[in-house]
Parts: sequence; C-alpha cells; structure tokens
Amino acid sequence: MGTLHVLTKFGTIASVFTLALTLSPAAQAQPKGLTIFTSVSGSSWYGIGAGMAEIFAKAGVPSNPELGAGLSNVSNVGAHKGELGLTVAPALTVAARGQPPFPAAVGNVKVIAGLDSSILHIFVHAGAGISTVKDLAGHAFMTQRPGTISAVVFSEVLQAYGLKESDLSLSAGNLTEQTDAMKDRRVDGMISVASYPSSWGGELASTMPIRFLPVDDAAFSRLTGSMPTLGRAVIKGGLYKGQDADVPTVSAQMVLIAAAEMPEADAYWIAKALTEKLEDLRAIHASFKALTVGDLANVAGGGLHPGAEKYYREVGALK
Repeated sequence: MGTLHVLTKFGTIASVFTLALTLSPAAQAQPKGLTIFTSVSGSSWYGIGAGMAEIFAKAGVPSNPELGAGLSNVSNVGAHKGELGLTVAPALTVAARGQPPFPAAVGNVKVIAGLDSSILHIFVHAGAGISTVKDLAGHAFMTQRPGTISAVVFSEVLQAYGLKESDLSLSAGNLTEQTDAMKDRRVDGMISVASYPSSWGGELASTMPIRFLPVDDAAFSRLTGSMPTLGRAVIKGGLYKGQDADVPTVSAQMVLIAAAEMPEADAYWIAKALTEKLEDLRAIHASFKALTVGDLANVAGGGLHPGAEKYYREVGALK
C-alpha cells in the first residue's frame, strides 16, 4: 500500500512537471525544419544562408539554404515556399507597395534579424561640375537594372531632390557595365548600393578622380518619409582615394525575414538561436565581425516579427 502511495505521488509530480513544460514560454518550442532563401550558388548570401543553416542544425532544427534573389526571396517567403529568406530592408517597402518587379503587394513578411548594411554610393566624375544630386539633371548617368534595389533606391533619392528619372540622360547596366562607362567617360556618374568599403569602388577611385554625392539631412527626411526602411550612413573621409571629407548617405540593411504567419514560438526560437550563437554568426562573413545583438534587433523601419521582438525585449536589446 505504501509502495502504491509512493508511485502515485511520484506519478503526480511527473504529471505536474510535464504540464509545466507544456505551459512554459515560447522558448521551449522550435521549428520542425527551416529553408533559407539566399542567392545564387557561390555568392556571399548563399554562404551566409549555409552558415545560418549550420547554426540552426546544431541547435536541433534541420535546415538548408536554397537558391534565390533579394526580391524574389520576399515573394517566396510571403507565399510560404520556405520559412526564411535574406533580403534588404527597402525591398520590404517595395513589396508592400506592389511596386515592380512585384506583380502584387506582398505585405505578410516580417523581420527576424537585422544583419550588416550596404551603403548607397553615388559616384560622379570629379570634373563633371556635379556637386549635389540636384546637379545631375541633364547629365548622362548609369543606374542599375530596373527592379534592383540600387535602381529603386536611386529613383527614391531623385524624388527626394525633386527630380524624375527623365530629368537625366539615364541608362542602366550591371556593375561592370557601369564602371566601364565611367572609365570611358560615356556617363558622368553611376549608382550602387554596395558593401562598405567597396573593393570595386576603391579600384574605380584609384583609376580616375571621382566625387561622392551626399544625401543631406533635408533630403534624408523626405526620403525616409516614403521609404522608412532606409537607414542613415556616412562614407568616411579618406576611405577612397581623392575623397577626404565625410559624405552623408543612406544604408540598406540586410535582413532575415519570415512570413508574418510564422508561429511566434518559431520566430522566438530563431532569434534566440542566432543570439546565443553570435560568435558563430560573426564567423560566417567578414562583414558580420562586429555584429551585436542590438544590430539583430534594430532594423530601419521596424517590422520585427512579434516572436523575435519578444525575445529581443527579454534580453534587453529592445526597450
């Protein structure tokens, strides 16, 4: 009889313990598996996605990187073709607007973590008589292909200065075509939202005298009024040959995204896994070497998934 009582007692304790686990915070739950949309094979984004997949797998969730592209990743995640994707924050504004190349608005995408930022570079020939964005009117200029983030951001910058694309003699091309056109003096300037410092930008600056155009505070205020997912940045003086003074510009933060419908517990777990393995995350790519939990939590324009936001608030990365 005493033995039965003891078993019953311990059985009750075990039941209570099981119930406590069942009712414990979202941190106890985890996704069943994760697919991460990245970029083309061999790209830095593919490597970043592969590194994240390894972090998640070591934490107990089978994960794999998938080929993709910055804008299509938003559509794929929004359509639940995979759980996660890499993109840049301004792409979320473009998607929410249903602006080309998106055939329809994609508004059900949230941010899990902010990563490093790319910087807007507006290069012009130093002798072209161009000192401000406003001065670009009437000049031959090469942007990037329609639908790329660089092209979208440049169009927004022009609008912030009261210009339209038709006010310039505008052409479009990839990075190689742009730099070749600059070197051949077929255009007076070019645009790129690129890593910072940019290796190809350094090469261009060493080839010819160039100037970087600033985005002043008034224009930045107008710009973020329409595209709040852009951040503030500075091209430091002395970083590129011939550019001695600091130049204010804008940034586009790389972000890890998920569908808004992702369970809060899953988003919480992903944010927690990245934070707890921050050293491993920093080791994935050189641009992540100074990444902090604050960087993960703070994204221009906000838009954090509630589950990720909950975790970042718990660890004090958000107030």
